[in-house]
Amino acid sequence: MNRLEMEYDILYGAINALRTETALQLDVVEVDVRKGNRHIDAILQMPGNGTQLLAEIKKWATHINIGAVINQLQQLATPDAGLLIADYVNPNMAEKLREAGIQYIDVAGNAYLNQAPVYIHIKGNKPELRVGTRTKTGKAFQPAGMKIVYAFLQDRELINAPYREIAEQAQVALGTVGWVIRDLLEQGMLVEDIKGTRRQIADYDQLLDKWVEAYPHKLKEKHRLGTFTTDTPDWWQGVHPEEFQAAWGGEVAAGEYTGYLNAKDAVVYIGKARMADFLKHARLKKAKPDEKAGPKIDLIEPFWKQKTGTVRPGLVHPLIVYADLVATGDPRNLDTAKRLREKYLR
Repeated sequence: MNRLEMEYDILYGAINALRTETALQLDVVEVDVRKGNRHIDAILQMPGNGTQLLAEIKKWATHINIGAVINQLQQLATPDAGLLIADYVNPNMAEKLREAGIQYIDVAGNAYLNQAPVYIHIKGNKPELRVGTRTKTGKAFQPAGMKIVYAFLQDRELINAPYREIAEQAQVALGTVGWVIRDLLEQGMLVEDIKGTRRQIADYDQLLDKWVEAYPHKLKEKHRLGTFTTDTPDWWQGVHPEEFQAAWGGEVAAGEYTGYLNAKDAVVYIGKARMADFLKHARLKKAKPDEKAGPKIDLIEPFWKQKTGTVRPGLVHPLIVYADLVATGDPRNLDTAKRLREKYLR
């Protein structure tokens, strides 16, 4: 089953489930379209007043980055015009979506719609058991492939460089490059000319969104060195990570790039060799499970070639900062992420 067939199944399955639960019929206006510079999976229309909803369709929604989903819907439309259509939205995810003002419907009949005078909130319906229906993720969005996509998002001309140069920049095995490029071409994320000699990103925003959505689980978690805390809220003031061959990510870097965010938690990208020195200098201690009292500081080992990893000394590339912010799902971070994207990721 290809992507469009899978999305059609979820789209019409969720519409039919909503009609069964509520007798409300949403009409499909268009599918797989562009609006401005954004790709839209489907445009639906409310009965009666004709309000149109711009939809993002997700398979295995409970396994994805909830912050990325909220961010994508907010980027796609005004708060009351976006709609997540999923195979299943569990109760925990349903509450997070509703709190963020994100409308949704799923194949199990769960729904949240807030379109006056229509208000629907259904959660707790269980999905039918399906065997063997999960689609395997392509090589481009496995850990090694994610490194290559990151390199392409930073430098679009790198797509046409020799494979050996791409492998060197992305810090992956040479044999990985061809597989990933073929996968991106098959997914429509890259396009090439008729001679197959020149390639380019088909839709930068779509590729960026997909990479950011996968980043926390496919890359960041695999390079995590530990989570730490401190009794000093402004501990990071006066700390210079470049002295430890490290760089700020997350909220601290976002504040430096945008001048908009006051950091509460932090992400530090640092190699294992200097980790102990940094912890001692910054007076950080290991965070206990579920500890919420002090700030949370994640130490992550960089996965990129060091000389290409920063735009400003002591800060990771804005793309990494953006992914860090989106993964939190925090409204203030998502607002800052939007500013960061508009300034640096175009």
